[in-house]
Amino acid sequence: MKAAIETVKNIISPEQNWSKFLMKIVGLSAISAIGLIGFKAYNESKIVDDGGDKEISVLFEEDPNKKLKVEALLNGILTKNRDISSVWLYDWPDARNIVPIANFPRTSVDPVPTGYWMPGDEQVIGHFVLAQCTKLDRAFINVACPITGKEDAWGVLVVTYEQGPVDKIANVTAKKISETLYLLPD
Repeated sequence: MKAAIETVKNIISPEQNWSKFLMKIVGLSAISAIGLIGFKAYNESKIVDDGGDKEISVLFEEDPNKKLKVEALLNGILTKNRDISSVWLYDWPDARNIVPIANFPRTSVDPVPTGYWMPGDEQVIGHFVLAQCTKLDRAFINVACPITGKEDAWGVLVVTYEQGPVDKIANVTAKKISETLYLLPD
């Protein structure tokens, strides 16, 4: 504490000549101004959560038009490849649970009927976080792709096949759904 008081005394005490004292005051003013500008820039640069990443079901409630566009994309998959058995879109509200929100055909069997990730899906979830398509470790042939927002995966598109995937339609459709939900303006 004594050292701090001595430092302040040395800064504000007059020097032997005016030029040294003026240099001290100018230096102190410059350091104070730099500190003030830095503090102001720091306060203004704080990231504000604008709600850019929301659950898919919330986006559907806010804008029913987005739901119609997504359903048209999902229904369009079935017409582009006759080998596809079903198309399911899941909302991924938290780390463990997934909720089905759309499927075509409507009478198809849910590929993830439990509503949560199974033991062994850890590697699959890792692919989703990195925005990559993969396949679920299930008895049926499938491709699963994440629906990604600006910073995170918020949903999963699961496409099941009779014989096996021969195209990248699931990947392309998942990216289009992501753009429709999160990147295109309302």
